[in-house]
Amino acid sequence: MDNETQVPPPGPVEGMVVTGIVVVLLVLWIVIGLQFMADTSLVGGFLILWYWANNEQLEIRHLPRALIGALVGIGIGWFLLVASLQYGAAGLSVGVALLIFALYLNTIQAIPTIVNNATMLFVTIAAAPLVQLHVNWLELVLSTVIGGLFFGAAAEGLKRLASRGASQPAG
Repeated sequence: MDNETQVPPPGPVEGMVVTGIVVVLLVLWIVIGLQFMADTSLVGGFLILWYWANNEQLEIRHLPRALIGALVGIGIGWFLLVASLQYGAAGLSVGVALLIFALYLNTIQAIPTIVNNATMLFVTIAAAPLVQLHVNWLELVLSTVIGGLFFGAAAEGLKRLASRGASQPAG
């Protein structure tokens, strides 16, 4: 993350407004998402929002690397499952080696656009047995990407509205 100045938290009234906006966006995401995927797949969109908001402060320029990292994490989680199902212990060993290599790359920040903290968050979720046994992998990818674009567009739109309102003189 860049060394940017920390923005102070909103006050009580602003906090209520922000919370209300977030709730509306979450409900919209559920309504939209349920039109083309199972409810269990919606987690991808929620996770990318959580990661991007809390780790990248909703900076649109950081959304692409968050999405790429998330997809790499999903890919590693998928590979762990498929390799172990196809090749047993040998496949699982290769999958774990890939996971360890990704962890190493993240630790030394060798290719942060591809392997980053979003990768680690998503592989943690995607490698969980409960998720692996019940998720539709394609829907998880779609949920992550479409959810990221949805929340990214919403955040940018709201920022522009707020800056337009702030730049207009009080009437």
